[in-house]
Amino acid sequence: MDKKTLFRVGGVIVLAIALFFGYSEFRYLQRHETTDDAQVDGDVNPVIPKASGYVKEIRFKDNQPVKEGDTLFVLDDADYRIRLEQAEAALQSALAAAGVSRSQVAVASATIQSSEATVQTARNQVATAQANVTAAQARARKANQDFERYSRLLAEKTVPQQQFDAVQAERDAAQAQLQAAQAQLQTAQSQVAAAGTQTGVTSSQRRATEGQITVAQAAIKQRQADLEMAKLQLSYTVIKAPVSGVVSKRSVQIGQLVQAGQAVCSVVGNTNLWVTANFKETQLKQMQPGQTVDIDVDAFGGDKLVGHVGSFAGATGAKFSLLPPDNATGNYVKVVQRIPVRIELDKNSPLYAKIRPGMSVTVAVDLQK
Repeated sequence: MDKKTLFRVGGVIVLAIALFFGYSEFRYLQRHETTDDAQVDGDVNPVIPKASGYVKEIRFKDNQPVKEGDTLFVLDDADYRIRLEQAEAALQSALAAAGVSRSQVAVASATIQSSEATVQTARNQVATAQANVTAAQARARKANQDFERYSRLLAEKTVPQQQFDAVQAERDAAQAQLQAAQAQLQTAQSQVAAAGTQTGVTSSQRRATEGQITVAQAAIKQRQADLEMAKLQLSYTVIKAPVSGVVSKRSVQIGQLVQAGQAVCSVVGNTNLWVTANFKETQLKQMQPGQTVDIDVDAFGGDKLVGHVGSFAGATGAKFSLLPPDNATGNYVKVVQRIPVRIELDKNSPLYAKIRPGMSVTVAVDLQK
């Protein structure tokens, strides 16, 4: 075979191969939508202390895997322990004050019971004195009547002087007894009034003390809340990993003062990774959630991940930018927009454990699946 024929045969073969691969590529592109404007995303959790203080210990190294709850930093807790002791002492003081108030209420209640018993005794004495007054009045009335009758008889000389003197003495004794009974009645009534006044005063004191108990109970709740807050603040001096992952980007050193709310490092979660692919708006016509996606990771050329279309963003990427374009101002130039599409990954793939957020990938969505 001469050279011309050989070149012709070779050219035909090359053309056939090119046509075959070109047709295959054409068929592939008909079935797939592809983009290299895509990257791996994941949860990057900032570690932010809730309390201020000086860093006492750092218990990790950069890029070290950690589990949720592992201790990362320890702050100097001397100030917080003092506050905890102060809160405990304040609570004990409030409890003691409440105990004193309860004792005062118990004493006041006992005094009231004693006063009520005294009032009842005085009332009984009043009743007795009243009966004595009634009896003395009857005796005095009879003695007066006898005296008047004997006075007339004496004037008529029908009774001896001695008998009249006895009746007069009886009248005087009855009058004296009546006055004594009336005095006893007044004394008993005064005792009732005094005992009632004392009962009222003691009742007022008890009500005031009961009010103090209410205040003391409120103070106890306040001190308990202060104690719980002090314990919580003390617990904040131990800074733990919020999630499992790789801890990176440490920005503090031992002895450095950190403020509450200051990010000190980040934990990159390794259990929830996805791909964000920015497709042109003209590529979304046949794209639907659930379609299979082939993913080439630039860092691992030739190795693929498999995923599926998860969801579409609510707006274009430009709308989420710091300065979104406003086509109503200035000259209008139409630009094809891109829509972020979230692609969920197959976590059972061996490559899943190697990828990291931010890695560049190329994705191809199979529109037929």
